[in-house]
Amino acid sequence: MLEFDPNHEKWQCCCCRVTAGLQIMGIVEAICASAVIPFALNQMNEHAQSGNNGNFVVFYASLAFVTLLIVITSLLMIIGIRKRKEKLLYPTIIARVLLVIFVTVFGVSIGVVRHENASDLDDIKSSSKRGKTKISGRKIASQEETSTTLRLVFLMVLMMFVSMVVFYTIFLVVRGVNFLKNYNRLKRRRSSFTAIAYLDPNLMVKRPSQASSSILH
Repeated sequence: MLEFDPNHEKWQCCCCRVTAGLQIMGIVEAICASAVIPFALNQMNEHAQSGNNGNFVVFYASLAFVTLLIVITSLLMIIGIRKRKEKLLYPTIIARVLLVIFVTVFGVSIGVVRHENASDLDDIKSSSKRGKTKISGRKIASQEETSTTLRLVFLMVLMMFVSMVVFYTIFLVVRGVNFLKNYNRLKRRRSSFTAIAYLDPNLMVKRPSQASSSILH
């Protein structure tokens, strides 16, 4: 088995080590998510008081919950890297998976709602029976259909982009977990070897096979 090298290019992220990159990413995410939470709560409160559409209340409540999870788990990730405890990085993976699910579910829901609104445009065509009203209705319907289609395409592209970015951050977190595991394993091995060498200095000059046989006996 090859010796773990913390400075190997495998553990590099952009221009720094993966652990340093994850800490920077965690700080940025915590700040951005903290700014989203008050906005989501404010919008949820406004829609709840107006009573227009309950779907928006659920959307903003879910958004506030997911962003709060991102803040907490990002801070846990930073602490885990500082303390060299890889288990503290697992919650942020779960939070990121929930974020992908949130984006997908509500993205599809918004798309369906917009599609239903677009289908209602047929009523404009059917209601405009004669003359200028009919021509005007067709023009309005055509413009609205084009606008709705463009919004749906933009929404789908945005969903795909956000999902890819989140999956890439999950990949970086997994690399960070592997780095910490290998680092802690190497640290334990060196500590054990130092303790054994302190008890029996002769092991330092023995061959590995002789040293291992001496330890076993």
